Amino acid sequence: MDQMVKSMKSVIYKIMLMQKRIRTFEEANRTINKRRKAKKTRIQQRRVLNIQNANTLLNTKEVDTQLEEEMRMNGRSRGGGYTTIRRYNNCNEPGHNARTCKKDEEMSNVYSFD
Repeated sequence: MDQMVKSMKSVIYKIMLMQKRIRTFEEANRTINKRRKAKKTRIQQRRVLNIQNANTLLNTKEVDTQLEEEMRMNGRSRGGGYTTIRRYNNCNEPGHNARTCKKDEEMSNVYSFD
């Protein structure tokens, strides 16, 4: 009799664990289904996606990237402004930095004591 009670308790405990696990899976499924439904709704609200619409979307995306690249090549930023040439602060000339500035080198030669 004791053995039977013990095995029944074990079975009941296993059933409780399985029920808890099932509830966890059901919640996860509900969450996934909500996301899927939201995604479908988003797609449907935009319009039906068939081959022609997909090709149109791809072409417009391709044209946009080509325009952005052309604007970058022309030196214009996204805001419509022009890119500036970087200059070294001390002599205000483009194309070099503090390490390679000839004016600084000349000045250091003048002030160096040999």
